[in-house]
Amino acid sequence: MNTLFPLLPFADDETPLSWAARQAAFHTRDRVTPFLNDIGIPLMELARGEESAVVRLCEKTAHDPAPVLRNTISAIGGRRYQLRGLEFAAEFTTGPITRICTFCLDEDRTGERYPDTAMRHRLIWRLAPVRTCPVHSVALRDLRSGKWDDIAHELQVMTALIDVERRAPDRARDVSPLQAYAMECLNAQPGPVWLDGQNIDQAVRATEMLGALEAFGPKLKASELTVDMWDAAGRAGWPIVSQGAPAIREYLLARIAVSGGKRATPRAAFGMLHAWLTGSRLSKDPGPIRDILRDVIIETIPLRKGHMLLGKLVKHPHLCSVASIAKAEGLDARTLRNVLKVAGLLKPEEVEQGSNRLVVDYTAAHDLIDVVKHAVPVARLSDMLGASRPLIAILIEIGQLHRVQDHRALESKVGKAVDGRGVEAILRFLETSFPTIHEAPEGFVHLSKSAEKSRARVKVILELMFLGHLKQVYRVDGEHGFAAVVVDPDEIKGLLESPPPGLAQDSYFLMD
Repeated sequence: MNTLFPLLPFADDETPLSWAARQAAFHTRDRVTPFLNDIGIPLMELARGEESAVVRLCEKTAHDPAPVLRNTISAIGGRRYQLRGLEFAAEFTTGPITRICTFCLDEDRTGERYPDTAMRHRLIWRLAPVRTCPVHSVALRDLRSGKWDDIAHELQVMTALIDVERRAPDRARDVSPLQAYAMECLNAQPGPVWLDGQNIDQAVRATEMLGALEAFGPKLKASELTVDMWDAAGRAGWPIVSQGAPAIREYLLARIAVSGGKRATPRAAFGMLHAWLTGSRLSKDPGPIRDILRDVIIETIPLRKGHMLLGKLVKHPHLCSVASIAKAEGLDARTLRNVLKVAGLLKPEEVEQGSNRLVVDYTAAHDLIDVVKHAVPVARLSDMLGASRPLIAILIEIGQLHRVQDHRALESKVGKAVDGRGVEAILRFLETSFPTIHEAPEGFVHLSKSAEKSRARVKVILELMFLGHLKQVYRVDGEHGFAAVVVDPDEIKGLLESPPPGLAQDSYFLMD
């Protein structure tokens, strides 16, 4: 293969496209596109950072491809790119905009016989968060000719635009901590743990969005920020994000406090940060900042159960209005207000208002609401279980049924009920443990009669049954619950001759 001569070395701070443009100026005094066409490399392939295109360019110049590939931003699909092992979205680059430092370019050209062969486009200028020249401490300038081949970042054809920028006043400033972090990432240097735990574009974007909220307040839109404002946002966000998730959470909680507390809305409190994370066109994973914001909103702002918040359903909201709780739990709002009063979450005067817009701590009331939803009055248990009232009392005594234990509920008539889930469990136990027959076998009797015949207490018979010691137990077809259960008194007497473990330590037999 014919190679270009003489060799124009690759500079370790430039891009492959920059090197190609300098070679075009050096070997042909022409544009980069026809030069690449002449050596069989489509401009688009080199602009996408395809390895085959970079290697072919190196072969034509007899140059080692390793340093060139190291500075290659390669497209990996889905508007995602990769550089030195770092993966990021297209927005992390400047796109078709050519970012420059006029001082750097002047130094490139000084003393050169052919200045166009010396002007190189630096790799770091291709990265969106790099907005300040680390050499000259001035703001970088953005160029755009509006043509399709702006993607080549061909400085050699932008001399008029460069001259305009050269005459404009300089904006002196130091490199921001966020820019320094991005450049250190390129050189595999570790940074703050929270930032290093995500992709570099996620880390940078989160810092800038949080910083924009801090620097410019919640009313400004992201589309209204200039390049310099984004730089200021990065500077404002760095002291927060560099301390990690606890500092971010603390900052967001403070934003809620100054925005009205429980009366705040996420959009009013968090502005463009919230808009970014809720945007319908958010196609890229924003990273852990979304979960931090989501948790803060759930903790501090009234929501409803089932609300879609930052891409996830809210299953367990913290603060809710009475109306949203009543709807979610299927309770009458008046009943709910009384329950919330018992829980100490509503004052008597608030209950008397009858307002369903009152906001309460849903998590603090959840257990009591759960009790109320499943509470069954004792008077209904006989019908539900097919059991007499004395038998119901024994079921409560041996722990098969549980009275409402929440002391707050004892202040209301809910405290006179039992947890209905125990009723369901007992009926399920009877149905699944004992077979159904059409008629009771000879000698088998109902529980109350079996106590009389065996002289054993009903409590003991029930314990034997629930512990699985009684084997001869049936349910007579056509009856319900305990009314269907028949047992063998002789089996009971036989078991109590040598009582099995687990029975309550009291008298097993009825007193004469």
